[in-house]
Amino acid sequence: MKQHKIAIMMLVLFLVGGFAKAATSPTTTIDISSFADTTWCASTFINCSTFPFGAQTYNGIPFLIPGNAQGTANNLWYSYVAAGGGNGTVSVTIPINIAKVKTVYTLMNTGWGTTQSGLISVTFSGSDGASWTFNPVGNVNVRDYNQNGSTTNGIVCQLPAGVAKSTTINAWVNGQGQRLDMQIYELPAAFKKQTLVSMTITDSGSTNVQRSFITALTVSTAAP
Repeated sequence: MKQHKIAIMMLVLFLVGGFAKAATSPTTTIDISSFADTTWCASTFINCSTFPFGAQTYNGIPFLIPGNAQGTANNLWYSYVAAGGGNGTVSVTIPINIAKVKTVYTLMNTGWGTTQSGLISVTFSGSDGASWTFNPVGNVNVRDYNQNGSTTNGIVCQLPAGVAKSTTINAWVNGQGQRLDMQIYELPAAFKKQTLVSMTITDSGSTNVQRSFITALTVSTAAP
C-alpha cells in the first residue's frame, strides 16, 4: 500500500511539473487578426493560394497567421492596402503587453523590393519609457516576397549579434518562387525590466517602391 501511494504521488508530481513547464513557455504568439486588412488572394500575391495560415512553426518558433482556407478572413496587414494603393505614410500599432520580453519575431516581407533606406521603421515601446526603433533596409533586413524578382533577394541570414540588433532568416517557401522571412529583434536591455506594450510599423513607400506587410508576430522572454 505504501509503495502504491508513493507511485501515485510521483505521478502527480510529474504531471504537475509537466503542466507548470508548459505554462511557462517563453514564447507567446500575438493575434494580429484585428489589424489584418486583406487576404493573400485579394492582394495580387503570386500563387496566393499556396500561402500559409493558422498555427505554424518556422525555425522552431510558433506563429499564428490570421485567416482561413476559404480566404474569407484577412491574412495580413499590408501597407499598400492601408494606403489605398497610393503614396503616403501609413502605420499600424499592435498591442503586446507582455513583461520582460527579450526577443521579438515577425513574419514580414515587402510587395516590391528596393534598397532605398528610411522607408520602414519598427518601433518597440515599453511600459516605463523604454523605446527602440529599428529601420529595416532592403537586401539586408527585409526583401520582397517574390524570389523570382530581381530587386531585393538578399538578407543577413544569422542570429542578432547582441541586444538592440536585428537580423532576418527565411521561414517559408512554396517551391513556386514565393517566400516569407522571419525577422529576429533582440530588444535593448531596458525592456527586461518593463512590459513590452506595443510594436509599431511605419511605412513610407509607395506602389512599386517597397510597401511592407506583416502576417505574424511572436514574442519571447528568452534570448534568440
